[in-house]
Amino acid sequence: MALPALLAGCGGSDVVTAGDVTVLVGERSQEGMEALLSGRVAVLDGCLGLESEEAAASYVVIWPHGTEVVGEDPVTISVPDDGEYSVGDRLQVGGGETAPSGRPGEVDVEAECPGAAVWLAHD
Repeated sequence: MALPALLAGCGGSDVVTAGDVTVLVGERSQEGMEALLSGRVAVLDGCLGLESEEAAASYVVIWPHGTEVVGEDPVTISVPDDGEYSVGDRLQVGGGETAPSGRPGEVDVEAECPGAAVWLAHD
């Protein structure tokens, strides 16, 4: 089975579907919020995110620019300068909580993952 290709060129954002899971990838950014979210990679209402036990919350993540889907079963992503993570793996990601409206990371979150709490990861 061919894997989806994620080629976010020229600093732009991208939306990739891996099986029935949507992966949101933000635009290239030199700035970002500096909070830290720890949790397990999870599929949240069809979108890839993190379930945080410490924060007792779940967030759809807008992954850093350059993140690629490298596997579908289970969904596995490669985060630039950080490594590969599959559903169920523990991960820490820098960034911050943001509203889904207003195209955070230049991604239309409301169209892709309606009603989600959103974590905007930084490069």
